[in-house]
Amino acid sequence: MLWGMGRACGSLRTGLNEVGMRVYDVPVVFFDLDDSLINKDANSLWIRWRFRQDRWAMVEATLAMLSLYRAYKKGKVTHWRLSNYYRTRTRGMSLADYEMSVQRFFDERGQLHIYPQAASLLFAYQRQGTRIVMITGADEVVAKAYGRALGINDVISNRLKLEGQRIKGLEEPLCYGPGKVALAGNYLTGLNLTLAETAFYSDSHADLPLLEAVGCPVVLNPNPQLRAAAVVRNWPVLDWRHDATPAD
Repeated sequence: MLWGMGRACGSLRTGLNEVGMRVYDVPVVFFDLDDSLINKDANSLWIRWRFRQDRWAMVEATLAMLSLYRAYKKGKVTHWRLSNYYRTRTRGMSLADYEMSVQRFFDERGQLHIYPQAASLLFAYQRQGTRIVMITGADEVVAKAYGRALGINDVISNRLKLEGQRIKGLEEPLCYGPGKVALAGNYLTGLNLTLAETAFYSDSHADLPLLEAVGCPVVLNPNPQLRAAAVVRNWPVLDWRHDATPAD
């Protein structure tokens, strides 16, 4: 059994920078979505899909590139910045409109980017009775679409702020950085569990706060910053990108 070993369950094999598809005996495992279970980030996939549907996507894409992505790379995504992006993204849409658009996006493009290896790893956790939770900076509508496809019932994500049925931004706290730690902790409180009893898979340095809080951190398809952090912390690294043929 690997559960209960604390940081020991994150040890690297000597001489290797990557580990095989190891399954940890934990009651709860958290998975990030973007660049982890899927081979792109959901926002960029959405924007590319929207280009083919609506000219307004040019404004959305410009805002995302000039503001949101630069802030993300610097680890400085703020609630105002992300809410402003969502107000632009859902301009003129009701919640029902957005849900229908997201389902079309997922059917036509989003589902093509799920890593095939994800199904095997998720099934292994399901078979041993581990509760699987997606925890992602994607919004709740997008996150639940992927959750349904992957068989993940429990989803923690950014929540849309509504006035009536109109989308006005995002609720606080953001499911990002320290906010992920708080939201994951709140979820576990209802199960009488702590973060030290769980595992978490992520690709991004933005998730360092949650990776450092769990008992079994696993670095999955890491960006350069997170790979460097994993080496320093002796965390296991799993990379599916070498075997994947990304969809266009």
